[in-house]
Amino acid sequence: MKHLANPKPLPDFTPDRLLDRIAEAIQIALEPAKIKTFPGWTQRVMRILQKQYIPREFTSILSGDGSIFTEGIAVAWATKASDLAQAQGTKGGRFAQVLADRLGLDAQAQAVAIQVEAGTFIAAPEFQKQVMQRLFAPDFNQRRAFVEGLALGHRLPELLDGQARRNTTDATTIYLLLWFYWPEISKMKSVPQVARALESYYAENKNLAGTHWNERIRKLANRIGLSFRAQQSRRRRAAVK
Repeated sequence: MKHLANPKPLPDFTPDRLLDRIAEAIQIALEPAKIKTFPGWTQRVMRILQKQYIPREFTSILSGDGSIFTEGIAVAWATKASDLAQAQGTKGGRFAQVLADRLGLDAQAQAVAIQVEAGTFIAAPEFQKQVMQRLFAPDFNQRRAFVEGLALGHRLPELLDGQARRNTTDATTIYLLLWFYWPEISKMKSVPQVARALESYYAENKNLAGTHWNERIRKLANRIGLSFRAQQSRRRRAAVK
């Protein structure tokens, strides 16, 4: 059957593709209703990855209302942003600039993003003045909340990594690939075709891509609702006509 033919190889993974996925995730965080614009199976993959990588208590912190504690976390992230950006550099330009373009940020927001990435944001007098006011605030509770936020912000990568080690399974990397390549996978014609497209990534890992690889992908597809039955039914009806 035609849909069982070997699929076209998936494109190489690039920083630009990662930027696309990050931009989508941020847009959903800003406007949760946007998640409904993605295929149902992609939505489920996103939610699975969120549960595996982000502890529930951190989710509530990150979606806070601009409290002093959250402000401390943001300051800690700003001091580390240039390191992250350098690790995820893109061919088309600086990471923050390209991400800002993907998100359609206004000129002022783009300028702030670029300053944070370059490390100049934390050297700005206004930024330093705000930090000093928080650190030496007359109110003890304000000082404590800000310092605790700073401490958590600096430890967050380590804590998230620990959460990932506890919560992820050997299926997590498959979910990540499904997320990275969801636009291409959505255009495929069958679950076996998806299995063949992904198998090359695990050819050397017999724990994953062993004799039961196709069955494994079928079970994961059932879990997330990845199905091509409607497409196949439409093709059969068109063939009868």
